[in-house]
Amino acid sequence: MMPARDLKGRITLPRRADFPAQAVLLRRADLTMATIDSQGGLILSEVLATLAQHGITETGPAFFRYDVIDMEGTMQMSFGAQVAPGTPTPPGLIADIVPAGRYFTLTHHGHPDELYDVMVMLNSWADTRGHVWDREMTQQGDRFAARLEFYHNGPETPPDDWTTEVRIRLAD
Repeated sequence: MMPARDLKGRITLPRRADFPAQAVLLRRADLTMATIDSQGGLILSEVLATLAQHGITETGPAFFRYDVIDMEGTMQMSFGAQVAPGTPTPPGLIADIVPAGRYFTLTHHGHPDELYDVMVMLNSWADTRGHVWDREMTQQGDRFAARLEFYHNGPETPPDDWTTEVRIRLAD
């Protein structure tokens, strides 16, 4: 278990919201908890650079998506950007959709190192309130229909000033 620490950032209370399906372009990677910080940002930067090289405009903030979570092993993840439907797919990227549905979302303003603790709190809150995530247990880990972190600002902004929206799809 990780030691408890004071959060220096701020979080909003979770709110339920309906979101439409969203076209995205992304790259997938298998990472561990130890390599997400060092590799995730690099992969996302490569995706955004590819979009820029091909003149593709983002329609919303870039994101990390946690497709399959195994906290002790490998995490299957996607790193991408929201785009207009029908956007051509550049080489090296994959066209996909973030599914429509009911989600719980909250916003964290502060260092991304605090997101682990934010997720622990959100999961505990959801369990206490009887909310169920749209996920299935597999041998590889928990497979989520949609569990995302949207980065409203990023590398050029000091990490203590980052704004991150966490969004998790609810089971129907």
